[in-house]
Amino acid sequence: MTAAVEVAEVAVAAEVAVAVVVAVTDMVCNEKNRLLLQFHITGICNLRCKHCYRTDGNVEPLKYEDVIAVIEQFKTLLVRYNTHYNIKKRGHINITGGEPFIRCDINAILKYLGANRDLFSYGILSNGSFIDDNIIKLLKETEVSFVQLSIDGDRKTHDFLRKEGDYKRVFKTAKNLESKGVRTYISFTANKNNYKFLPKVARECRKRKITKLWSDRIVPIGNGENLKTLAITPDILPHYLKTLKKSQGNVLTKWLFPKTTVTMNRALQFMEGGNMYVCSAGDSLITVDEYGNILPCRRMPIVCGNVFENTLENIYFENAVFKDLRHKTIPKECSKCLYRYFCMGGAKCQSFAIYNDYRHCDAGCNLI
Repeated sequence: MTAAVEVAEVAVAAEVAVAVVVAVTDMVCNEKNRLLLQFHITGICNLRCKHCYRTDGNVEPLKYEDVIAVIEQFKTLLVRYNTHYNIKKRGHINITGGEPFIRCDINAILKYLGANRDLFSYGILSNGSFIDDNIIKLLKETEVSFVQLSIDGDRKTHDFLRKEGDYKRVFKTAKNLESKGVRTYISFTANKNNYKFLPKVARECRKRKITKLWSDRIVPIGNGENLKTLAITPDILPHYLKTLKKSQGNVLTKWLFPKTTVTMNRALQFMEGGNMYVCSAGDSLITVDEYGNILPCRRMPIVCGNVFENTLENIYFENAVFKDLRHKTIPKECSKCLYRYFCMGGAKCQSFAIYNDYRHCDAGCNLI
């Protein structure tokens, strides 16, 4: 066999390998995820977290009728979404803010969500300050899927970022929710200084039998723009991912504490054994903020329309940014990366925050 033939055969083999990867990726990615709406029903919050992606914490322009109208728009979009992708999946709405339980009409909103449980499930993203036994009873009656609270380090670090005494209060609320049968998630926003506390937070979650702990990297927008120097950079990423992996525990830990799962389902986490993840912004995720603005993702503040001037259905299917995000173009920086078809450039919000361009590769990636 000549050298030229050998080179040709290697080239063919490489092309076949890439084709197989693309085919497998298509099969996985084409299994369409259910549609998720992140709905910020208020901008008012009783905390002023230093890393929050919001800046204005004192607005609540949406009336109760507006909230219901947005949910109705989501129901219309959901029907077309399922028809368009030839699937039959319930949608999901994450209710958040600001702090959603600040609204005086939150009980009525939760009851409305519960009355539509055949069409979509719902979760609550909250700081937990106002969750008492009466709220928990209503959450159970309306069959909430989960309540998500946040812990961002050890007690000292968390309380510095959020509020003195908040660490203890969040874990107390989480334990109360779980003890009464409400699935509770803990979200950990990682930065250069706090990611090393992930194993400690995982242990605290296991002690309280909390359903899930998950972590993602800080996105330096909003208040978080002041913390750009704390972003997880490419040199820090491997250490963060290894620490997150360590937080999952060994076989014995998982056997002793089967209730708590530490997940690795976010952008770039596949590098340390996490699940394959492709950014869902503008694809299976759509966001409405407290002004009625429609965005692909709350952490990527590109306003594509407003529910008072347009509809969720029209923006999702006709807006150029949404269409572009669904096209899943691989960033030119990733063109030679072996993982490009599994990752598709990482988290678009990270690209937008650092480069002001969601088509750029993930700013935290260390493979480029």
